[in-house]
Amino acid sequence: MRPSLRRGSGRRLAALTAGLAVFASISGCGLLGGSDEEDSGNSQVEKSKINVSIQGTIDLAAFHLARKEGYFADEGLKVNPIKVDSADKGFNKLNSGEVDVIYSGYTGFFSHQAAGDMDLKLIADASSAAPKSNAIMVPKNSPLEEPKDLEGKTVGVTPPDTLADILTKAWAEANDVDLDKVNWQPAGFSTTAKGLGKSIDAAFFPDPFIAMNQQQLGAESRWDPMTGPLKNLPMAGYGTTADFAKENPKTVAAFQRAMVKASNEAETADRTKVIDPILVEDIGLPEDIAPMTTLLTFESSLDPERIQRVPDLMVDRGAIKEKIDVKDMIVPPDTGEDDAAK
Repeated sequence: MRPSLRRGSGRRLAALTAGLAVFASISGCGLLGGSDEEDSGNSQVEKSKINVSIQGTIDLAAFHLARKEGYFADEGLKVNPIKVDSADKGFNKLNSGEVDVIYSGYTGFFSHQAAGDMDLKLIADASSAAPKSNAIMVPKNSPLEEPKDLEGKTVGVTPPDTLADILTKAWAEANDVDLDKVNWQPAGFSTTAKGLGKSIDAAFFPDPFIAMNQQQLGAESRWDPMTGPLKNLPMAGYGTTADFAKENPKTVAAFQRAMVKASNEAETADRTKVIDPILVEDIGLPEDIAPMTTLLTFESSLDPERIQRVPDLMVDRGAIKEKIDVKDMIVPPDTGEDDAAK
């Protein structure tokens, strides 16, 4: 049994639409950089230059903070971000060795691990759901009032078995919605936004798409799906291949320490002075959109019991067939302290 789980002028509209499209299809033009010579590391790490696959999501603020404040450099690392417009492309780059570390929604890690096409390790946490950081949105003045009203309607989600698809359906079922009576429409967030109020009656969006849709379309956040059984659900993290983790333990530990420091700082920082500038300068949000977004919770601890909720949910939803033990995938963090001081 599954768990119960303002509109502006035409010119401004065009500008915001363009901004939305740019954000949704973050350029994959990040250059590898460095020389072609083999990286022999330094006194701190086995490999000092690492490529990290990232996307245009706001919970990457901690990652960019670590780069800006020199936390990676302090650990002997030169981190080169490689931007991709989908987790699939990131995993392809990880599998081919083009990148060493990947940021992804947790469902991506567990899908590949379950399929057996990659042997993956989780090395750092990124985020978990915060209240109102995700929403089921409807067009302005929509007659939909209760979750049951979604029956017979077209609801936008991401492709089958991806994070938004799983979350939306789990939330809907927990609210007694007959999933078979809903016309699920899978697409990317920008495509879904264009259809909202036309071919799509409601849709799942994370921020910054929530803020963009409110400003561009006058859309309304009708329900927060990350409640009840989905409250505080782990959303995304960083991982690598088992081979890379085994061959480069000091490099992985250095990345972990830098991310823990940055994540803790991001969670407690004055967002107007620290986070919002990163959202604009590094993630590419318009200056008026950045402060409107609701941040996820920046996480710094790879707690296996907490993260276990994700693959368990995936099994329950039929996204993967067999249970995955998260403990087996986590690389325990190294604090960098001497044993005697621990």
